[in-house]
Amino acid sequence: MIFLALTRNGLDELIALRKKSDIAIWCGSNVLSNAEYAALSGMNISRFNYPLKSPGDEAFQGALETMADHHGNEKIWVENIN
Repeated sequence: MIFLALTRNGLDELIALRKKSDIAIWCGSNVLSNAEYAALSGMNISRFNYPLKSPGDEAFQGALETMADHHGNEKIWVENIN
C-alpha cells in the first residue's frame, strides 16, 4: 500500500503502522525537514521537494501521478485533513 501523509501527525501514525506491514509513505517538504528525512533513511519514506497541504494544492495531482509512476497499479491512500 502507498500512503500520502499531509501532516506530521499523519506521518507519525504511518511510521507506527509501517513496523507492522510493508508500506510506502510519501509526504511533502512541509511535513519533514531535510534532516528529519535523512534520519528516516531506509524506512521506505519519500519526500517531495515541495509542500503538499491538501488535495486543492496546485501540485497535488502531479504528486499523485509521480507516486503512481513509482508504484504501478497499487492504491494510493491520502490522509484526510478537515
